[in-house]
Amino acid sequence: MKLDPTVMRTMNKQDYRVLGAVEIGMKNHSLVPAPLISSIAKLRHGGTSKILSSLLRDKLLSHDQSCGYDGYRLTNSGYDVLALHHLKSRGLIAAIGDKIGTGKESDVYLAATPDERQVVLKFHRLGRTSFRDVKKKRDYFMVNAHTKHRNRRGGGMGSQNKSQPNSWLFLSRISALKEYSFMKALHSVGYPTPSPIGHSRHIVVMGLVRGVPLYQVRTSRISAAQAADVFRQSADLAVRLAKHGLVHCDLNEFNLMVDLSGVQHALPDNHDEEDY
Repeated sequence: MKLDPTVMRTMNKQDYRVLGAVEIGMKNHSLVPAPLISSIAKLRHGGTSKILSSLLRDKLLSHDQSCGYDGYRLTNSGYDVLALHHLKSRGLIAAIGDKIGTGKESDVYLAATPDERQVVLKFHRLGRTSFRDVKKKRDYFMVNAHTKHRNRRGGGMGSQNKSQPNSWLFLSRISALKEYSFMKALHSVGYPTPSPIGHSRHIVVMGLVRGVPLYQVRTSRISAAQAADVFRQSADLAVRLAKHGLVHCDLNEFNLMVDLSGVQHALPDNHDEEDY
């Protein structure tokens, strides 16, 4: 999924207002009717139709008439732009850089703050690879499914559905919020996590940590002592989490960052000064 934030250079407040109106409408509609978008956006001099056309051109929205009316929904790019604009408005980021990682359910980019400090942006992308995996691993997905099933059987269609996500975009938003909340809680008690900086929608902003994912470390570049130390620290971390009632269900080489730039070999200290 390619991220192209260059479209933001030509966007104005009204464009973001209409995008935000579509996002609000998607809480209760798979396809948001054009009149509802106009009603939510409340542009002073109208012009919602023209803005919808430009957002469609830039592929920030998609359009569908299969429902019997002109319906619109956010694309992944549109959701990216909304989140990036919010983070920029809050002063958390000023620029976005290269992609530095791609996972099954996320993309990771470098970014810069207004004071030119490097940070990391993690875009949650649930549903990109396997629908079944998300259903199996995400507890909040199943809660949402059960709630909708109860609603279909009668009673409560209106109020409960308003708070339930009905797209991968909103499920990604919940995933990002959960990660940020856990990261903030763990970091506050001294766990070795990136510094939690902020979040918006499906994006988590965190500090840049030194090191590389463990799976990228070649066996020829790590000593036996270093390998043993990595194993020990990983085991200690798992035990510490367990003592707090937490179990890391995916503690593997893809989810561990290691820094091997420290001491490689201890120097002997049994020489007298005259030896030098």
